[in-house]
Amino acid sequence: MNGVFRQLGKFATVGIAATGLHLLAAITLHYIFHMGALGANFLAFLVASGFSYFGNWSWTFNRSGRLVATLPRFLVVNVFCFAINQGIVFILVEQFDLPLFMALLPVVAVVPVMGFWLNKTHVFVSDIQRNKKGPALLRGR
Repeated sequence: MNGVFRQLGKFATVGIAATGLHLLAAITLHYIFHMGALGANFLAFLVASGFSYFGNWSWTFNRSGRLVATLPRFLVVNVFCFAINQGIVFILVEQFDLPLFMALLPVVAVVPVMGFWLNKTHVFVSDIQRNKKGPALLRGR
């Protein structure tokens, strides 16, 4: 169990840095370069995602799983997390007319928690762990 808390701490560190990068990029693109809220959020999410992938693959999960195997799984999880992220921003900015910085508050509260669980259980697992713990369908039986 101690290893899970250590991973959670590392994931949080990478996540906080990625979130800061996301916020900085989104706010800069939106308020300084006058990009629309959804476009700014999309580009910022891409930048933060690249940082997050390499930080978590190399440090948090100690290169658990081969790069060629983990990257596609990460992309699927990231697209899912981005859909939640963008949905929250869309609803709060476009439907409720809140400013972007307020819409980003629930995003940074919800998406990282989901991301840790999905990355730990589905993305950054070795082939051996996937074969032992994965459902029969994923094990090729």
